[in-house]
Amino acid sequence: MLFIYIFLVLFGALPMVIVGRRMLKAAKIKKEGVHTNGIIQHINSIRLPRGASMDIIRIEYKDRATGKSYNAKATTTVGKFAIGDTMEVIYLPTHPAKYAIDSKGGNTGMLIFSIILFLFVVFATYKIREMVQTGQM
Repeated sequence: MLFIYIFLVLFGALPMVIVGRRMLKAAKIKKEGVHTNGIIQHINSIRLPRGASMDIIRIEYKDRATGKSYNAKATTTVGKFAIGDTMEVIYLPTHPAKYAIDSKGGNTGMLIFSIILFLFVVFATYKIREMVQTGQM
């Protein structure tokens, strides 16, 4: 039974770990990267359930050292950008295909949600263990 409890807690921590790693990776790219302007080449508007919408944009940017073009993707609110607009892209000089786009609080909400989810899973696992020990289950 102990393995089930450990599995539940680790499974609840998985989203928090994934979001945390993505945030650290983006922070590293922003710290060590080269800032450049990319041009928005394509915009795909998507309608989500319950009436929400978002734009997925494709940005083309060039490596300053080689001049080779690379593509980046970003998600924004509908109508915020148009094709041909410029957007700042930060990329690693050693790996120009690895990029980050400066978003203000893009992953913070997801990190908070995943921490709350993790705390709920820990509490639920504790309650399940308590119910099993007292024979209520």
